[in-house]
Amino acid sequence: LFVSAATGQRCGKIYDAVDSAVVAHRRRISTSVLNEVLRDAVLWQPPPARRNGAQAKIYYASQVSTRPPTLVVFVNDPKLVNDNYRRYLDRKMRESLDGFESTPIRWMFRGRRVRDVTRNMNGTPGDGGSGTSFPFPHAI
Repeated sequence: LFVSAATGQRCGKIYDAVDSAVVAHRRRISTSVLNEVLRDAVLWQPPPARRNGAQAKIYYASQVSTRPPTLVVFVNDPKLVNDNYRRYLDRKMRESLDGFESTPIRWMFRGRRVRDVTRNMNGTPGDGGSGTSFPFPHAI
């Protein structure tokens, strides 16, 4: 948006630009649309692999908050998603979805949590298996 303070040219358009930025800042995108855009971006350019063959696997994305729009992408290992690929995803998201040109998008990459083994276990570890086995309660 180009304005002139000397002549006052296009100064009235500043308010329209501010209003559109506020609307973009408060915008919410459904998870299905996000995942469709993410799937297309990954199919077009898959995440790069490391020298040891490890490659990021992107499961799904979800918008967790607005002001600014915050997207959480669930992957197998966040360290495998390098900065170049993060910028690529940001660019593809802005190209595919209208209205995000004037607001920052906060990206968070989360890996799978290590399951809490004791949470799903009957009994305590090291007690010799005194708890009942869920699928086979008769097996002792």
